[in-house]
Amino acid sequence: MPRNYSIVVMFTALSPNRNCKICKEVHTEYTTLARSHRYSRSFNSDIFFTMVDYDGGAAIFQRLKLTSAPVILHFPASGKRKKEDKFDLERRGINAESISKWVKDRTDIGIEVIRPPNYTNAILLGVFLFAVSGTLLIKGNSLDFLYKWKYWAITSMFIMFAMTSGQMWLHIRGAPFAHVDRETGRTSFIHGGSNMMFVAESYIIAVVNGVIALGFIMMADAPKDPTNLNSKYMSYGGLALVVVFFSILLAIFRMKHRGYPYSLLF
Repeated sequence: MPRNYSIVVMFTALSPNRNCKICKEVHTEYTTLARSHRYSRSFNSDIFFTMVDYDGGAAIFQRLKLTSAPVILHFPASGKRKKEDKFDLERRGINAESISKWVKDRTDIGIEVIRPPNYTNAILLGVFLFAVSGTLLIKGNSLDFLYKWKYWAITSMFIMFAMTSGQMWLHIRGAPFAHVDRETGRTSFIHGGSNMMFVAESYIIAVVNGVIALGFIMMADAPKDPTNLNSKYMSYGGLALVVVFFSILLAIFRMKHRGYPYSLLF
């Protein structure tokens, strides 16, 4: 039946019995976008947002041949749906801004996402400033600790491990912490695709990279005396950490890039 408006539908499973954590996360972002459109100055009737829950609309799932949730589909005002009318959660992420950009691509209707005030960053900044002020007060006029390179080296390494593990990408995409299989109850901490990752996965990568760096530091800082047993233990221990954890890193890479031929120990 022809109409003069588009419809965006989220197919989900919010019942606690379904144990779909990502459904709740996507629902939060989806409703944020829908409310942003409803209360924006540019609100119009050219597009509508709605939702279908599996427990109340299983027949609709079957008719559209949907076997999983959540799924977000766009039903254009005229013509048949195309492949691009299905929102790609893995590639685009789950935050409202990503969904808004997809809606803009499909309907040419721009929706500015309006979120309630978030005071978390302000509180964290206040705690940080309080800690710094307290440290300076305790130290008095002595600021020698600011010139110790080890403190800055450790801080720089933490920042590098966080960035190389994908924390910024996760923050932008709003990825879930992990995935729980509804049928088996098994929790996956590493995503099987190369275009998506979980928050827990970034923690694992950061720890693995940190241990590899520790192994190199142990080998570099080991005493150069060949007769010193501690020197040998430290060198061999560092080498063992590098080999084992680099093997783990390669194994994770193979999990995400099927067909990658190289491995070390695992």
